[in-house]
Amino acid sequence: MPKDTIVFVLLEGFADWEYGPLAGELADPQVDHPAFDVRYASDTLDLKTSIGGMRMQPDITLEQIPQDAAALVLIGGTSWKLPVAQAVAPIAERFLQEGKVLAAICDAARFLGANGLLNAHQHTLNFAEDTAGEALYRNAAGYRPEEAVRDRNLVTANGNAPYVFAREVLRALGTPEAEAVKWYEFYTLGFHKAIAKYYPNN
Repeated sequence: MPKDTIVFVLLEGFADWEYGPLAGELADPQVDHPAFDVRYASDTLDLKTSIGGMRMQPDITLEQIPQDAAALVLIGGTSWKLPVAQAVAPIAERFLQEGKVLAAICDAARFLGANGLLNAHQHTLNFAEDTAGEALYRNAAGYRPEEAVRDRNLVTANGNAPYVFAREVLRALGTPEAEAVKWYEFYTLGFHKAIAKYYPNN
């Protein structure tokens, strides 16, 4: 059976720490839930350099994002306020309208707000004032000062919350609750406590 495709959008200056936990879990063939086909999309196929200096080769351009992809994940970084990011907005809107999972972390979440894509969902941002002055943002009442917020098919998070973000995306993708919590606690309880709790015979 073909794997569902999850597309991560990584623009120039992407944040190294924001995509790894989720991408690794989704692509890992040894996990309990079905693995996904993880693809990386950007504005061009040119190498992209992260904030930490890592160079990444995108798999596909934004125009090549599969119509049947199950989820679109926007990773924060330094390019979301630049014109190059605007090509992402109609793609994100399509995923949201079709009821597919749309997830955004850090400045990518602000980008969704600036393009009017947070107006019908509860959400979070790095700061409530991130969307101040954005003409298309009309949902200040929907802002929640939390690490990550999942509302139906939309997940948003601040840039300090890659593990909470990943947990909520896993939930949005239908991962059983016990598995999502187990995965999250494995990284947040500390290695030895997590092993003792979930693998006591090891």
